[in-house]
Amino acid sequence: MTTAAVAAAYGLNQSAPSGYESEATVLVEARLTAAAPATVGPSAAPTTASILTPVTPDVGTERAVALSDAVVLPAAGRVGADKASFLEDLTIEVTQDANVLRFAYTADNRFSARIRARALVEAYVNYRATGPTGVTVLSEPSLPDTPVTRPLGPDLAAGLAAGLLLGAGTALLRSRTRGLIRGRDDYERLTGVPVLATVPRHKRPAGTTSGAPVVLRDPTSPAAESYRYLRTRLQPSLRPTTATTVLVTSPGDRQGRTTTAANLAVTLAQAGRSVILVDADLRHPQLHHVFGISGEYGLTTLLDGEAGVEEVLEETPVPGLHVIPAGRREEGEHVDLLDSGRLARVLHAVQKHADVVVLDSTAVLSASDAIALAALSDHILLVGDFARTSRESVRRALDELAEVVHDNVSPVLVNVPKSAGALVPHARTQPTGITPHHEPLTRDRLVSDADDVAPPGVTQHAYVEVAEEEDDEAEAIAEYFARTTTVAVPVIYGSANTATVYASSTAAESSAASDSSSAVSDSSSGADADSTESADSTDSISEPEEPAEARS
Repeated sequence: MTTAAVAAAYGLNQSAPSGYESEATVLVEARLTAAAPATVGPSAAPTTASILTPVTPDVGTERAVALSDAVVLPAAGRVGADKASFLEDLTIEVTQDANVLRFAYTADNRFSARIRARALVEAYVNYRATGPTGVTVLSEPSLPDTPVTRPLGPDLAAGLAAGLLLGAGTALLRSRTRGLIRGRDDYERLTGVPVLATVPRHKRPAGTTSGAPVVLRDPTSPAAESYRYLRTRLQPSLRPTTATTVLVTSPGDRQGRTTTAANLAVTLAQAGRSVILVDADLRHPQLHHVFGISGEYGLTTLLDGEAGVEEVLEETPVPGLHVIPAGRREEGEHVDLLDSGRLARVLHAVQKHADVVVLDSTAVLSASDAIALAALSDHILLVGDFARTSRESVRRALDELAEVVHDNVSPVLVNVPKSAGALVPHARTQPTGITPHHEPLTRDRLVSDADDVAPPGVTQHAYVEVAEEEDDEAEAIAEYFARTTTVAVPVIYGSANTATVYASSTAAESSAASDSSSAVSDSSSGADADSTESADSTDSISEPEEPAEARS
């Protein structure tokens, strides 16, 4: 606001009109007045002689006289102008500590400025020629050479002072009335722990209330990268061998907890984790809308004991991510079950099917559900919205959670502008203008790739191509390699329907299998000559005997 005020002052200064100014100075002389003769003592003889006494003139009154119709009208008529237009560019100043008037007239033409200033001075002198006050022209109206402009310094100083006062007043008023989280540092002071991640503003698809997770909808955006940053910051809190339950909640409603839970679950699954996302908000469930799945069976079904975990798991487009919707519910029918012992048993059963369980719950200050879920969770993410979450609600939510959690609450701030301390990562860029080149799957190419990924000590390789998942021949080959003492390294090339599997034997096994001449030939190169040569040159695989289906 200070910058804006200074800029406005500069603009006004530069837009102020400029012109030529002609000036003249006139001395207003003291006049002499006759006074009654003075007598000294009772016996003093009276005298009839008058005494002349000088009277200091009132310069302010003389200025008013110069601006009166008695002076202005004759001057304006002399130059052929009306009174209003003549007075518009006229300035008469009183010199401090001196009986001097300064006449100044500004006009676009320097000759016009001089003519008009002279007309006014002469009209004033003529008017005072018949009065008791004497005036003397000290300097005749000048002929200006350069135009005058408005001084810049005073205007900038005034703009700076006004901007500082206005900005300070606005900041004080905002801090007193807004009451919302002021930024990343403010959120850290409120929670007492570092903010785990900040997410910049991002738009939902038009016409939707929730929309698909941004990491799927726009994976190269800064918002998507922020959720990957959240995943990285959360990794040290995840257990390496057993399932970890992460609760995502917020102080109030519509503050980003569902969006955060969905995007976090997707990023964890994309990093290779087995994730189950549970919609534990039985009052206003949204996850079945986010992923476009059926919400008929879910958490309420498990709480009622009508089905097992595997029966209510819903698949998503993300490998490794399953969703348990809220399920069917009547008004308030299943809410109390979240505070019962059934919830702990259900979560324990869910944990057996995933590495990470992400819970999307109600707001802490909206219902008691979040408190019950927090008591059963390993880590709690308290999501705050920069545009909606109040500072007081954060304090109250922490007080509510303090009874059931201990040093496992991490704040996450969403919809944060960069000016409020958001760490906005750079968006990921996709290479353009590059056409992927897929080389033919020759034996040399496959063996070379197998050497790159095989464990140490592997010296022999056999490879096959499985074109379809449900194939009797492929199943026979897979069973054969499952019974051999080999190391299988799966590699996928091209489409998802084509998988090339390497079966590699160690050096010790190759010496024991040197007498065997059976080989598994290449069925994916597409050239008969290459296939024959590959079958002859492929090293053999030790016992058990290779099935006839696999030799082809």
